[in-house]
Amino acid sequence: MRRGIAIWALALLLLGAPAALAEDEPSGGGGDGGSPATPTPLLHGELALSLKDAIAMGVENNLDVEVQRHDPYIAGQRAEGSWGAYDPELFGDWSYGSVENPNTNPLLDQQPGSAVVNLDIVTTRTSEGNGGLRGLVPKIGASYELGYTGSRNTFSTDFFALSPEYRTDLSLSGTLPLMKDFLWSEPWFQVKSTEILSEESYHGFRRVLMDTVFSIPLTATAPGVGIEAAYWDLVAAAEQLRVAEKSVETAQALLEQTEAQYEVGVVSRVEVVESEAGVAQREFDRITAENRYRRAQDQLIDLVLGRNLQPTSRLEIRPTDSPEPIAYQVEADQAAALAFELRPELVIARKEVERLEIQTKFARNQMLPQLDVVGSYGYSGLAGRPNGLSFSPGGTSVPRVQGDIPTRYSSADDDFFSASKAVQWNAGAVFTFPLGNRGARANARIADLELRKAKTRLVRTEQDVILEVRDAIRNLRSAQDGIAAAEARRRATEEQLRAERIRLENGESTPFEVLDREEDLVEAESQKIAALQVYRNSLAELDRAQGTILRNRNVVVDQALTLR
Repeated sequence: MRRGIAIWALALLLLGAPAALAEDEPSGGGGDGGSPATPTPLLHGELALSLKDAIAMGVENNLDVEVQRHDPYIAGQRAEGSWGAYDPELFGDWSYGSVENPNTNPLLDQQPGSAVVNLDIVTTRTSEGNGGLRGLVPKIGASYELGYTGSRNTFSTDFFALSPEYRTDLSLSGTLPLMKDFLWSEPWFQVKSTEILSEESYHGFRRVLMDTVFSIPLTATAPGVGIEAAYWDLVAAAEQLRVAEKSVETAQALLEQTEAQYEVGVVSRVEVVESEAGVAQREFDRITAENRYRRAQDQLIDLVLGRNLQPTSRLEIRPTDSPEPIAYQVEADQAAALAFELRPELVIARKEVERLEIQTKFARNQMLPQLDVVGSYGYSGLAGRPNGLSFSPGGTSVPRVQGDIPTRYSSADDDFFSASKAVQWNAGAVFTFPLGNRGARANARIADLELRKAKTRLVRTEQDVILEVRDAIRNLRSAQDGIAAAEARRRATEEQLRAERIRLENGESTPFEVLDREEDLVEAESQKIAALQVYRNSLAELDRAQGTILRNRNVVVDQALTLR
């Protein structure tokens, strides 16, 4: 809905002045400094804009919001990436080697019928491959590995029963920490921390969005950073310009009247000069008011239309909402309760305490000794080509290969899951105790101190929120009273000016005194305009302090978070 408002408003704005676009838009693309091939359309004409539509368009187009909306996505990817430590890992390696050893074993003498001649050197050639799957188990810190190993060995002597000899192993092994790294290993700490940081980033964007919708101006006359403050600043600047223009007209009329009286000899030349000085002063004030009005225009255009503001743009926003007072009642305890529930600063501070509590648990766990239970279970297989020779102990010929041994590598693991399988297993423990352990102890103390600091910061933030709520309520009530006082002064000065004009017509006053009264009226009207601006800003300030400004301005965070 809001995106449609922004698109239709820009489309109507751009279509409203085709001649001006054709005249002012540069032809062609290119240019230095990486400028786009298609220049951004220039904005001309007038755009009537309500506060609601200004906020909707600002959330859509504001460049500061566009910059900040990337952060939650980045934090989310970091949180997702931290789970990568638990992704299973496929591994594999292969090697080939040849080892020659001097023969010192008389049993390796040449057997009858052997073709081997040189038995001074025994050569073993090995080709071995290893592969499998390994990884970590979330939270508990255990590791596992399912591996398969195959090797091929050839020997330069007939003493070995098989050559080539094929050996295979299939095993499942694991390690379970019982002290250090149990429940609080480094990968699990990163998972929990980045998840919390991702939530913090979301609420950080919500805080930026709230500041974009409204933030308090630095001074009463400076345009606010937030859209709503800038909107009311433009309304006030337009009213101030209107008052300044009216003041010029009044002074000019008085000058003409004084000049006519001078020509008939009713007044002196000094009074004409005073009237001319009054016109000049009010013209200067009008120029200053117009400059402030143009600055307020640019400020709101930048906040609402983002990158669409160009150096030669001639767009003028015409606010359609009036800053007239509206009924608003608030209780301090209810406002504070809302703020404690909704303010993103408090949510972020609480999340930071939660994250540091996890960090403290991890740091304390790392102080413990290392005690791991390790174990493995698997099967062994064998295949190969028999040499065909026999031992002859005591004159009796005994075959060197017992049983039915397969001759091909592909058959070496046929018995892995059969009744005749060859099982291998082991179990044990690994214990490590770092002497001193100063690094882990220091990290634990640092984590404790940072947690205490974060808890204190949370209390400080809560106090700041209470102060902001109290200040906002006080400012709102003061602004309500200020409007009444400013209106009373405006009526009084208006009556004084009317009376002074009557006195001038009767020759009982001078143009200088009339200009002085008119200047009082301009000041009173300006004070009334400022009081109304302060009142509307005070309303928004209270909504900001309560954390309800987005809800009350119909801004949905999840919709605003969508990347454009």
